[in-house]
Amino acid sequence: MTPSHPPSAPSNQYRHLRVPLLRRESVGNAYHVLSFEVPDGLPADPGQFVMVRATTWGNSPLLPRPMSLLTGGTTPEILLKVVGEGTLRMGRAEPGELFSLTGPLGRGWRGPHPARQPLLVAGGVGIAPLLFLARELASSGRRPLAIYGGRTSRDLPFSDDLEEVAEVHITTEDGSRGLRGRVTDVLDDLLTPESEVFTCGPDRMMAAVADATFARDVPCQVSLEAPMACGFGVCLGCPVPAVSGGYLYACQEGPCLDARRIAWYPPTSQRGAR
Repeated sequence: MTPSHPPSAPSNQYRHLRVPLLRRESVGNAYHVLSFEVPDGLPADPGQFVMVRATTWGNSPLLPRPMSLLTGGTTPEILLKVVGEGTLRMGRAEPGELFSLTGPLGRGWRGPHPARQPLLVAGGVGIAPLLFLARELASSGRRPLAIYGGRTSRDLPFSDDLEEVAEVHITTEDGSRGLRGRVTDVLDDLLTPESEVFTCGPDRMMAAVADATFARDVPCQVSLEAPMACGFGVCLGCPVPAVSGGYLYACQEGPCLDARRIAWYPPTSQRGAR
């Protein structure tokens, strides 16, 4: 894909929407896809996110939840894993229930350089912004490589969808599907000097992927997952230690940004301490 857009600036075109849930699809035991009805559309770049809250929640839970977009348009979708009260209630929502959506927010992926091979590395629900990117790449005639890892085969929602638009290598920690191991066990074999890596998943996974790309001098973008209350730089709840000192805020500088800007933990010789 010739880059269709530069790094998305934090959107000053975000909207506060009150829209009905169109459908909820369960994917396995703990994952759900929520689709919303937005007749005039929600234009978004791969990697951007929305702040989501049901209007029926009252005061508990009080704050919206940041969710990466799977798609934009007139039926924007999000993927969630049930981990707490907010996601539990979203995982039980029924069609017609009203939700507040604020977005699109943040910086999306910088389009892959036309001379490089995009390599997507996803862990668990980190698939959401990467599947969005993979679909856009495929629609422009570029089929990316992808590595998708989870603890078990049940932790690979959308693996089949990813295989439709990418050459996919699967890993599971228990060996229930694909290679037994982690994404980094495959990454070293797939990295070439022409690669450009895009990754989203648990922090430790992204740090390991970043280390591997640093060692080979391969460009790497990460999509940060951080708790936040607002999504546009007011609450200051999503700080990430920066190599240059101080902090980056995931909602403004990210969520998608160059991995070399982040002081990962534990510290390594390539980057400063956290």
